[in-house]
Amino acid sequence: MKILRGIELSLLLFLLPACGQRLVEFAKPGAPDGGATDAKTSEAKTSEAGIPDVGNPDVTSPDVTNPDVTSPDVTNPDVGNPDVTSPDVANSDLANPDVGSTDAGTPDARATDGENPNAGNPDVANPDVNNPDVNNPNLGNPDVTSLDVENPNPGNPDVANTDVENPNPGNPDVASLDAAEIDAATATNPDASNIDAEDIDAVDIDTANIDTAEPIIVINLGLATPYAIAATAGVTNTITAPTTHINGNVVLDPDQTCNAVTVDNAGGFGPCGGMAPTISGTVITNQYPDTTTSAAIKAALNAAFLSITPPAGGPAVGTLGGGTPLAAPTTLGDVAGNAPVLGDNWFTPGVYTSITSILITDDITLDGQGDPNAVFVFQSASSLTTADGAPSPGAHTRILLTNGTKASNVWWQVASSATIGSYSEIQGNILAAFDITMKTGATACGRSMAGAWVGGSGAFVFDSNVVSVPGSCPL
Repeated sequence: MKILRGIELSLLLFLLPACGQRLVEFAKPGAPDGGATDAKTSEAKTSEAGIPDVGNPDVTSPDVTNPDVTSPDVTNPDVGNPDVTSPDVANSDLANPDVGSTDAGTPDARATDGENPNAGNPDVANPDVNNPDVNNPNLGNPDVTSLDVENPNPGNPDVANTDVENPNPGNPDVASLDAAEIDAATATNPDASNIDAEDIDAVDIDTANIDTAEPIIVINLGLATPYAIAATAGVTNTITAPTTHINGNVVLDPDQTCNAVTVDNAGGFGPCGGMAPTISGTVITNQYPDTTTSAAIKAALNAAFLSITPPAGGPAVGTLGGGTPLAAPTTLGDVAGNAPVLGDNWFTPGVYTSITSILITDDITLDGQGDPNAVFVFQSASSLTTADGAPSPGAHTRILLTNGTKASNVWWQVASSATIGSYSEIQGNILAAFDITMKTGATACGRSMAGAWVGGSGAFVFDSNVVSVPGSCPL
């Protein structure tokens, strides 16, 4: 019996290790359940519907918002590693542009883009030669043989042809002129061969855009230019020594009398009642040298009168408005040596308008400010009068011209009559609608036209005076 128990114990010790190994194997889990995902655990190969895999994108099916490697995304392309074979549409690769295909929005390095060429690095291998860029040409490397249509190259202008709309400011075209705008460089160095069609160079008068603050006034006497005296109602010369002297021509029409005596109709005053003025010129009438010359001169004078008459002024509607108003009652001038006062005894170029008469006492200065073409126009709605004075060196009314002012560019428009006081020194052209009277010893460097208005009738009265056409005035 002991022998049998010993044998059983020996068999048990032999079998126990094998049973232990089997028990361990029984503790392992079973086989997968046919691919179904456990409720609490996601598969390693499949992403959940709402959250795409960020770290490891799907290989065969691209996500929309997170791009894959082999297939480009539409709305958000890869930034760090661009697609190689297919360009992105909306947002091209920034770090490494596509090599073989051109992006629509941003150009490639080797191919010319139609809409927005390379600004920083122009096309190197194949620049645009015969077909330049239409909307925005290459700035760094301009086309050589053809012109840019809308916006030419500012850095290096085209040499052979002219830009049409916007010329090159840096280096203007030499052979041809720009049609719409001049080159910036022509302001100091204008084109030598041609004149720009629309805008002229700065060194010339800009007729398209005149400075309205200082209007350019052009007054043209036409056929009346060489005439010192005009009268439609004859001439009267006071019998006082010295004799009146006229430097220039005289036109008398229709009344051709001097001191109520008909002139000689041979170019002189004739007997003139024993006191004819001395004249350095010719007396023109409606009979001499013919029956038409004097009428043409009068017509030119009438036109000049209206050209310096304000639109709302008397005695008729003129064309020169915009004058600076002179305070009424208008008395101008001051004693010699007094401080200049603008609008009183000192005037700069321009038009000055009085709604009443103008009275000048003592001195006024017309300052041309260095412009030899400066124009002064004084418009009186009534009369023009200068105060009586004494012979030099005594005090008397003077019109003083300074800084380039010329008597030929000074105009006095008088809606009624003008009276020049004794020993006054007048500068400028007097165009009076009616009479002009010069008192003893008064002088005028400028034309004096009585009856300049077509509806007026003006006589001229002398008394030992000197009247000269500008350019013939005595020193």
